[in-house]
Amino acid sequence: MKSVWLDPPETLGEHIARLAVLEGSADTVQIWQPLLIPGLLQSFGYASAAIHATTPALPLEVVDERADARRQRIDRLGRPGARRIDVIVDEAALYRPVGGYTALVDQLEHVLALDALQPSLTVRVLPQGIEAHPGLAGAFTVYRMVGQRAVFVESLTSSEISTRPDDIAAYASAWDRLLSLALPPRESVELIDHTRETLCRRLTAR
Repeated sequence: MKSVWLDPPETLGEHIARLAVLEGSADTVQIWQPLLIPGLLQSFGYASAAIHATTPALPLEVVDERADARRQRIDRLGRPGARRIDVIVDEAALYRPVGGYTALVDQLEHVLALDALQPSLTVRVLPQGIEAHPGLAGAFTVYRMVGQRAVFVESLTSSEISTRPDDIAAYASAWDRLLSLALPPRESVELIDHTRETLCRRLTAR
Protein backbone atom coordinates (compact mmCIF):
# COMPACT_ATOMS: atom_id res chain seq x y z
CA MET A 1 0.00 0.00 0.00
CA LYS A 2 2.85 2.43 0.80
CA SER A 3 4.08 2.24 -2.79
CA VAL A 4 1.26 4.53 -3.95
CA TRP A 5 2.86 7.35 -1.96
CA LEU A 6 6.07 7.22 -3.99
CA ASP A 7 6.87 9.20 -7.16
CA PRO A 8 4.08 9.24 -9.78
CA PRO A 9 4.07 6.48 -12.41
CA GLU A 10 4.70 7.47 -15.99
CA THR A 11 1.70 6.00 -17.79
CA LEU A 12 -1.78 7.50 -17.67
CA GLY A 13 -3.33 4.19 -16.64
CA GLU A 14 -0.93 3.81 -13.73
CA HIS A 15 -1.51 7.41 -12.75
CA ILE A 16 -5.31 7.00 -12.63
CA ALA A 17 -5.01 3.70 -10.76
CA ARG A 18 -2.67 5.27 -8.22
CA LEU A 19 -5.05 8.17 -7.67
CA ALA A 20 -7.89 5.72 -6.99
CA VAL A 21 -5.74 3.86 -4.45
CA LEU A 22 -4.77 7.13 -2.77
CA GLU A 23 -8.40 8.13 -2.49
CA GLY A 24 -9.42 4.77 -1.10
CA SER A 25 -6.59 4.41 1.40
CA ALA A 26 -6.39 7.94 2.81
CA ASP A 27 -7.70 8.57 6.32
CA THR A 28 -8.71 12.10 5.35
CA VAL A 29 -9.54 13.59 1.95
CA GLN A 30 -9.53 17.41 1.79
CA ILE A 31 -10.95 18.93 -1.40
CA TRP A 32 -10.90 22.56 -2.53
CA GLN A 33 -12.81 23.47 -5.69
CA PRO A 34 -13.31 27.10 -6.79
CA LEU A 35 -15.10 26.55 -10.10
CA LEU A 36 -17.40 23.52 -9.95
CA ILE A 37 -19.10 21.23 -7.50
CA PRO A 38 -16.27 18.74 -6.78
CA GLY A 39 -16.30 15.52 -8.79
CA LEU A 40 -16.79 13.43 -5.66
CA LEU A 41 -20.15 15.14 -5.07
CA GLN A 42 -21.36 15.39 -8.65
CA SER A 43 -24.64 13.93 -9.84
CA PHE A 44 -24.67 12.02 -13.13
CA GLY A 45 -26.20 14.84 -15.18
CA TYR A 46 -23.93 17.51 -13.79
CA ALA A 47 -20.85 15.30 -14.17
CA SER A 48 -21.72 14.49 -17.79
CA ALA A 49 -22.06 18.18 -18.62
CA ALA A 50 -18.83 19.09 -16.82
CA ILE A 51 -16.81 16.34 -18.48
CA HIS A 52 -18.19 17.14 -21.92
CA ALA A 53 -17.48 20.86 -21.46
CA THR A 54 -13.85 20.34 -20.43
CA THR A 55 -13.08 17.47 -22.83
CA PRO A 56 -15.43 17.97 -25.82
CA ALA A 57 -13.52 15.52 -28.03
CA LEU A 58 -14.44 12.55 -25.81
CA PRO A 59 -17.06 10.18 -27.27
CA LEU A 60 -20.38 10.49 -25.47
CA GLU A 61 -20.28 6.90 -24.27
CA VAL A 62 -16.93 7.58 -22.58
CA VAL A 63 -18.36 10.74 -21.03
CA ASP A 64 -21.25 8.71 -19.59
CA GLU A 65 -18.86 6.06 -18.24
CA ARG A 66 -16.75 8.67 -16.50
CA ALA A 67 -19.80 10.47 -15.14
CA ASP A 68 -21.15 7.23 -13.70
CA ALA A 69 -17.76 6.47 -12.15
CA ARG A 70 -17.77 9.88 -10.45
CA ARG A 71 -21.25 9.29 -9.09
CA GLN A 72 -20.19 6.00 -7.52
CA ARG A 73 -17.07 7.34 -5.80
CA ILE A 74 -18.91 8.79 -2.81
CA ASP A 75 -20.66 5.46 -2.21
CA ARG A 76 -17.28 3.76 -1.80
CA LEU A 77 -15.67 6.51 0.26
CA GLY A 78 -18.63 7.55 2.36
CA ARG A 79 -19.11 4.31 4.24
CA PRO A 80 -19.00 4.71 8.02
CA GLY A 81 -15.48 4.41 9.37
CA ALA A 82 -12.40 6.38 10.24
CA ARG A 83 -12.12 8.23 6.91
CA ARG A 84 -13.14 11.88 6.77
CA ILE A 85 -14.08 13.73 3.60
CA ASP A 86 -13.84 17.51 3.95
CA VAL A 87 -14.94 19.68 1.02
CA ILE A 88 -14.71 23.43 0.54
CA VAL A 89 -16.39 24.86 -2.55
CA ASP A 90 -16.48 28.47 -3.66
CA GLU A 91 -19.93 30.06 -3.52
CA ALA A 92 -19.68 30.96 -7.21
CA ALA A 93 -19.90 27.28 -8.09
CA LEU A 94 -23.40 27.17 -6.59
CA TYR A 95 -24.64 29.52 -9.31
CA ARG A 96 -22.78 28.20 -12.36
CA PRO A 97 -25.40 26.37 -14.53
CA VAL A 98 -23.32 23.41 -15.65
CA GLY A 99 -25.71 21.46 -17.87
CA GLY A 100 -28.37 24.16 -17.41
CA TYR A 101 -30.27 25.43 -14.38
CA THR A 102 -32.40 22.30 -14.03
CA ALA A 103 -29.24 20.20 -13.83
CA LEU A 104 -27.82 22.66 -11.31
CA VAL A 105 -30.88 22.36 -9.09
CA ASP A 106 -30.62 18.57 -9.23
CA GLN A 107 -26.93 18.87 -8.37
CA LEU A 108 -27.56 21.06 -5.33
CA GLU A 109 -30.25 18.64 -4.15
CA HIS A 110 -27.70 15.84 -4.59
CA VAL A 111 -25.16 17.67 -2.42
CA LEU A 112 -27.76 18.25 0.29
CA ALA A 113 -28.75 14.59 0.24
CA LEU A 114 -25.14 13.44 0.47
CA ASP A 115 -24.47 15.80 3.36
CA ALA A 116 -27.47 14.41 5.23
CA LEU A 117 -26.74 10.75 4.51
CA GLN A 118 -22.94 10.53 4.65
CA PRO A 119 -21.69 10.99 8.23
CA SER A 120 -18.07 11.11 7.09
CA LEU A 121 -18.72 14.05 4.74
CA THR A 122 -18.47 17.73 5.69
CA VAL A 123 -19.27 20.43 3.13
CA ARG A 124 -18.29 24.07 3.59
CA VAL A 125 -18.83 27.04 1.29
CA LEU A 126 -16.31 29.82 0.81
CA PRO A 127 -18.53 32.93 0.63
CA GLN A 128 -18.23 35.54 -2.07
CA GLY A 129 -16.77 38.91 -1.15
CA ILE A 130 -13.94 37.66 1.06
CA GLU A 131 -10.32 38.73 0.71
CA ALA A 132 -7.78 37.17 -1.65
CA HIS A 133 -6.65 33.71 -0.59
CA PRO A 134 -4.31 30.85 -1.68
CA GLY A 135 -7.19 28.94 -3.27
CA LEU A 136 -7.22 31.45 -6.12
CA ALA A 137 -4.32 29.45 -7.58
CA GLY A 138 -6.75 26.61 -8.41
CA ALA A 139 -8.36 23.42 -7.21
CA PHE A 140 -6.48 20.77 -5.24
CA THR A 141 -7.03 17.68 -3.11
CA VAL A 142 -4.90 16.69 -0.12
CA TYR A 143 -4.81 13.04 0.93
CA ARG A 144 -3.71 12.27 4.48
CA MET A 145 -2.71 8.86 5.73
CA VAL A 146 -0.87 8.00 8.95
CA GLY A 147 2.58 9.50 8.56
CA GLN A 148 2.07 10.30 4.86
CA ARG A 149 0.49 12.95 2.68
CA ALA A 150 -0.04 13.51 -1.02
CA VAL A 151 -1.57 16.31 -3.03
CA PHE A 152 -3.39 16.11 -6.36
CA VAL A 153 -3.63 19.05 -8.74
CA GLU A 154 -5.18 19.06 -12.19
CA SER A 155 -5.18 21.37 -15.21
CA LEU A 156 -6.85 21.22 -18.59
CA THR A 157 -4.17 19.01 -20.14
CA SER A 158 -2.39 17.34 -17.23
CA SER A 159 -2.56 16.30 -13.61
CA GLU A 160 0.00 15.60 -10.93
CA ILE A 161 0.23 13.69 -7.67
CA SER A 162 2.99 15.07 -5.48
CA THR A 163 4.51 13.89 -2.22
CA ARG A 164 7.28 16.51 -2.18
CA PRO A 165 7.52 18.05 1.30
CA ASP A 166 7.51 21.62 -0.04
CA ASP A 167 4.34 20.95 -2.04
CA ILE A 168 2.63 19.26 0.88
CA ALA A 169 3.49 22.17 3.19
CA ALA A 170 2.21 24.75 0.70
CA TYR A 171 -1.11 23.02 0.08
CA ALA A 172 -1.62 22.17 3.75
CA SER A 173 -1.16 25.86 4.56
CA ALA A 174 -3.56 26.82 1.76
CA TRP A 175 -6.15 24.39 3.11
CA ASP A 176 -5.86 25.78 6.63
CA ARG A 177 -6.37 29.30 5.30
CA LEU A 178 -9.42 28.30 3.25
CA LEU A 179 -10.85 26.49 6.26
CA SER A 180 -10.51 29.64 8.36
CA LEU A 181 -12.41 31.67 5.74
CA ALA A 182 -15.18 29.19 4.89
CA LEU A 183 -18.62 29.22 6.44
CA PRO A 184 -19.30 26.65 9.17
CA PRO A 185 -20.95 23.41 7.94
CA ARG A 186 -24.47 24.31 9.08
CA GLU A 187 -24.39 27.78 7.49
CA SER A 188 -22.92 26.27 4.34
CA VAL A 189 -25.75 23.78 4.01
CA GLU A 190 -28.28 26.53 4.64
CA LEU A 191 -26.72 28.63 1.87
CA ILE A 192 -26.80 25.70 -0.56
CA ASP A 193 -30.44 25.04 0.29
CA HIS A 194 -31.35 28.72 -0.06
CA THR A 195 -29.67 28.83 -3.47
CA ARG A 196 -31.56 25.71 -4.53
CA GLU A 197 -34.88 27.22 -3.43
CA THR A 198 -34.15 30.48 -5.30
CA LEU A 199 -33.33 28.61 -8.50
CA CYS A 200 -36.45 26.47 -8.16
CA ARG A 201 -38.62 29.58 -7.91
CA ARG A 202 -36.99 31.08 -10.98
CA LEU A 203 -37.54 27.88 -12.99
CA THR A 204 -41.17 27.69 -11.89
CA ALA A 205 -41.77 31.33 -12.84
CA ARG A 206 -40.60 30.82 -16.41
